[in-house]
Amino acid sequence: MIRYDSTVEDMGPNEIKEANRLMWMVKGQLIPLEYSDKDINSVLKGYFKRLWGNHERSQYAEEGFEDAWEHSIRTKSDWHKWVKNRESNG
Repeated sequence: MIRYDSTVEDMGPNEIKEANRLMWMVKGQLIPLEYSDKDINSVLKGYFKRLWGNHERSQYAEEGFEDAWEHSIRTKSDWHKWVKNRESNG
């Protein structure tokens, strides 16, 4: 379950992936690796509010996200380590 009201400390792998999905829907890219935990939390909350009720956008905006996400977590060791670390601490 995704917690859109989670704090920076409470974010888990589901929230991180969702923040990336929302970034994909708005900007057409995954969250840059340089983003801090606070930045990712802001994306999760801010883009969720921005997209709320925008059903037209959500119908086509997710195209390619799952492939990009899977490729990202397999090829970018930083993401992989970060997500694994979050899973082990969650």
